Amino acid sequence: MKIPVQLLAPFLLFSCSHPSNKKDQALHKLDAFIKQSDSSYNKPYYRTDFVTAWYYINKKDSAVCQVMKDSAKTIRQIIITKKNLRIFFAGFYNNGQLQADLSLDEFGHYHGNTTYYYPSGRTESTGNYEHGIKTGAWKYFDEKGRLLSTDNYDKNGQLIKAGPPN
Repeated sequence: MKIPVQLLAPFLLFSCSHPSNKKDQALHKLDAFIKQSDSSYNKPYYRTDFVTAWYYINKKDSAVCQVMKDSAKTIRQIIITKKNLRIFFAGFYNNGQLQADLSLDEFGHYHGNTTYYYPSGRTESTGNYEHGIKTGAWKYFDEKGRLLSTDNYDKNGQLIKAGPPN
């Protein structure tokens, strides 16, 4: 069975233009912001994990993107703010691996399902934030992916049960 090119083309365009993993999504978001920025500058940053900070500014949207790089010029952190509210955050290990998949609410607090990663890319922990507060079950894994423990938090972020895996 032959599939007409007209039917296959939209699928190929969509699959090639959308990032496939969380790290690629973060870098795609950065690229899109840089393309829309109307000015940029950089300055030295005096920390051991960051040595330069690049700032990309979009005056029309009142948005700023801060990109922190280490001495090897590896991106270590991306923060995008709009009207002084953090709307995007991504942190990376020195090997380029994403540290966490964190969604933000309208106030810039962590909100929603979250996954933290080891430098190897394996899952370190998973859980949920409600407006910056840990809630519900949080699962913690070892480097090999084995469940180590499950902690449960109430709606106020108080640990109500810590313990072995369920």
